[in-house]
Amino acid sequence: MGNKIMIIDDDQGLRSFLQKGLTTAGYQVVTVDRGAIGLQKLLTDDFQLVLIDINMPEISGPAVCSALRKHEKTRELPVVMMTAMFHSPEQIAQAKAEYGADEFLLKPFTIDDLIRQMKPLLSNTGKPVEATREAEAIDAGSIPQLLHELYGLKHTGLLHLQRGDAKKIIYIKDGYPIFARSNVLSECLGRMLVREGVITQVDCDASVERSRESGRLQGTVLIEMGLLTPQELHAALARQVTEKLLSTFAWQDGSSQFVPGKDFKKSVTSIQLTPASLILNGISRFWAPQQLDAFLNPFRNDYLKQASDPKYRFQDIELTKRGTAIFAQCLGSLTLSQMLDRHPLARREVQQILAALLISEMLETSTSAEEIDAAEIPGEQNRQPIDEKLRRKILEDYKRIMQADYFQALGLNRQCSTSEARRAYYRLAKEYHPDRFLGSGLSQEMSAKINEMFQFITQAYTVLSNPKNHSEYLEELVNGPKKAININQVIEAETAYQEGRTFLNMRRYNTAVKPLQRAIELSPEEPEYLTHYAWALFKASPEKPAAQNQSMEVLLASRELNPGLDLTHLYLGHIYQVQGKERQSEKSFELAVQANPDCTEALRELRLINLRRDHASQSKGLFKKFINKE
Repeated sequence: MGNKIMIIDDDQGLRSFLQKGLTTAGYQVVTVDRGAIGLQKLLTDDFQLVLIDINMPEISGPAVCSALRKHEKTRELPVVMMTAMFHSPEQIAQAKAEYGADEFLLKPFTIDDLIRQMKPLLSNTGKPVEATREAEAIDAGSIPQLLHELYGLKHTGLLHLQRGDAKKIIYIKDGYPIFARSNVLSECLGRMLVREGVITQVDCDASVERSRESGRLQGTVLIEMGLLTPQELHAALARQVTEKLLSTFAWQDGSSQFVPGKDFKKSVTSIQLTPASLILNGISRFWAPQQLDAFLNPFRNDYLKQASDPKYRFQDIELTKRGTAIFAQCLGSLTLSQMLDRHPLARREVQQILAALLISEMLETSTSAEEIDAAEIPGEQNRQPIDEKLRRKILEDYKRIMQADYFQALGLNRQCSTSEARRAYYRLAKEYHPDRFLGSGLSQEMSAKINEMFQFITQAYTVLSNPKNHSEYLEELVNGPKKAININQVIEAETAYQEGRTFLNMRRYNTAVKPLQRAIELSPEEPEYLTHYAWALFKASPEKPAAQNQSMEVLLASRELNPGLDLTHLYLGHIYQVQGKERQSEKSFELAVQANPDCTEALRELRLINLRRDHASQSKGLFKKFINKE
């Protein structure tokens, strides 16, 4: 019997479509039209995966997902959310972090699209979730391929790399490398800053000595010495992490081992690069010419074509202008050797681009050519005429679509069905998808108009494909927009929060507690509400251990939800100070500065701690001199 899957969606048509398709594919499917009903079933029955629509009445998709993550039974249940709201990897990554979903499926999609996204999640539902790999040998080119493999499997854990005495640990979260540690002395922060000319070797040695004596982070010491601003430190840490990871691309031997895990320390400095971008960057910087030749040689007579099912969105790899043009030419009509021959003066750069695209599986290879009209192959000989035609057509279509309502934009009448809306959207999306215009030489302004049109027709489809939203939108067109209903729980929570903050600013701490408590009752997963409520509790009775402990618990819960909120670390630091926990206090202030380099209060507290430490050291020295004289 196949895996048991639940579908939560208020759209009857979409539920039927998904149930039929997944049942045919061998899955057990249960569907419900409301979040509350779905939650009850998920908490009382066993399912291997749940599909949730992001926009639903009563309880929204994000609220359902958040509730699932609070219960032990469903905390690890794979969740795929369906939406047409997001258009970039950054939006999806942010939504994953906020909502707790494992994946997002962008509408419109096919059953095949859904099954491809479900399979990695379902394969990880058994115990153990991921098996620790045996140590494997590293050879030339294996690091980028290993990163891509972990990305495809959406694994989370630690990738241990070793070559001789050099050891590195790469933190992988949902397939994305986010942090790196290293025992290589030259990769420490101070050495890197010396190479970059930011500080001198004398400054570096002095900061290391101070760090060793105080037990504090070298970055914090460099700020105190006036050698770095908090903003410069934050940027330097991100560069350091990236360098530790990318330098392994030059390794020709060694060993690797992946150890699965669920989460990491909250203080790691996460980098903001996708695996595809890292692969291109690392190959361009660290692969030797012989390494490139050896990797590409087996493909020299193969025809290159853009992958029909790419693992990354085009934007993820961050190609240069030349890279974009190369990718656009890969239509199955040219071999790898022919591609290189077309760019004799940039052969090495083109090799780097093609190697990254092949490893990232954004390109497929074939032993036979595809028949392509010469006019479809981007090139200098046909670019200008195509651009001029495109420019005129885009301007005309932009004016027509952006001045239309949703029905007019999709070319539909106001009584259109869901299936008619879907067909119209597919037709227009194929015509106006931004990737279709890559390599056509359009100006930045024209590219922006294409993106704007694509987002508008996507929003039109999102509304018209949902019967309820369709009806409400039509009513607004006929009768004008409805008045806002002032009973929204989110608005009430925000009002209470702002009231509490006002009392906090006035130092009326006892008065601030009640509205802030009301805010977290209405919205218990909002970190800022929790942080300010905890601070009000503490300041109302700072000398009472019970108040300290309760405030500490709330702040730790807030930190778990959002480790990047500087006020949470700052307030924890103050409470640790009152409790006499100097080291924990200092660490919290350092984390506040890492989260926000402009957190002046945390910087001031760190300076005071350092002054007290220096004063104590000086007093100890004077006492020793006095004793020796006696």
